[in-house]
Order: sequence, then C-alpha cells, then structure tokens
Amino acid sequence: MKAYLEIKRQPLPNYKSESLMKTLHRSARIHGYHCALWFGIIRWKDHLLNVWAGRCAWNGLRIKLQRWRGVNIGKHVHIGPNVTIDYPFPYFVTIEDGASLAGGNYILAHSTPLEYHQRCTESFVAPVVVHRNAWIGVNAILMPGIEVGEGAIVGAGAVVTQNVPPNTMVAGVPARTIKTFEP
Repeated sequence: MKAYLEIKRQPLPNYKSESLMKTLHRSARIHGYHCALWFGIIRWKDHLLNVWAGRCAWNGLRIKLQRWRGVNIGKHVHIGPNVTIDYPFPYFVTIEDGASLAGGNYILAHSTPLEYHQRCTESFVAPVVVHRNAWIGVNAILMPGIEVGEGAIVGAGAVVTQNVPPNTMVAGVPARTIKTFEP
C-alpha cells in the first residue's frame, strides 16, 4: 500500500513542534495516508533501513536497502558508507545508472523550516536526480530540487544548491563551477 505524493515540487506545511500523536497524524496526512499508525510503522521501517544501509559493509546490500525504502536507483551504482537519503521522502530521489556517491553524503528532498520562519523561506518537497555517471564526492550535500548532470563531479564537502550541468565539476559552499570537460 503506497500513498506517495506525486513526484514534483510542491509546498509543505512548516514544521510545528507538537505531541507525538499530533505529529504522526499530521505527517500521515502530508504523505497521503489515512491511518497514522500504519504511517508510523512505515516511517520506522524506513528509518531502520536507512540506518542499516549507512552502516552496511557491502555496496549491493546498501543499494537493496535503499530501494526497499523507495529510492529509485539504476544499475552499476555505487553508494558509499554513511550516505543518508531523505528520510520522509526517499521516493523523491533518483540515482541513475553508473552514478557514484563516495560516502558521508546527504541527499535532501525536502525543506521544512519552523513556523517562525514561514515569512522568510518556503517549506517544500522537490525531486533530486543524480544523472548517469555522475560522481558525488565524500561528505557532499545535495539540497532539494536539484539535478546533477550526466558525468558531472561534485567535490568533497560541497553543498549543491543549484543544478549542476553535465560534464561539469563543482566544489565549495555553496557549490560553484570549477571547470567543464569533455565526456
């Protein structure tokens, strides 16, 4: 039973600190579920799979665990240790064939600032795509709604806030183009 949201950029309500049950009911509605208990079980399963995937010693098992969460992963992909893929919206993340995530990466598909900040920044969920043969360096962070182009390289520790064109190397915080190259 999947009650996933449509995979496109869409607004989310801002974060509001509430009791566990109120938060669970609110989150279940956001994700399209009618039963908060069922949604809670699914979230717990996703949490465990993400933790196990990050700690697993074998790439193949890391990929399988992330796929079980709903992450769209192509063939011949490498996901290094301690990679965290968006907890509440794993199905908003696509990693295409031949891509490599070095390790310690964060891929975020949503941003839910506090209610206090609702006038200065938006709360949203948006797909993240790592295209074919892209290489994401160790400890890089991919923010919601970005695409890393085919064959692109994201330097270690970079924070990617904008789309990365194909065959381009970016680095820094925020990530900036270092050079472009031939495929």
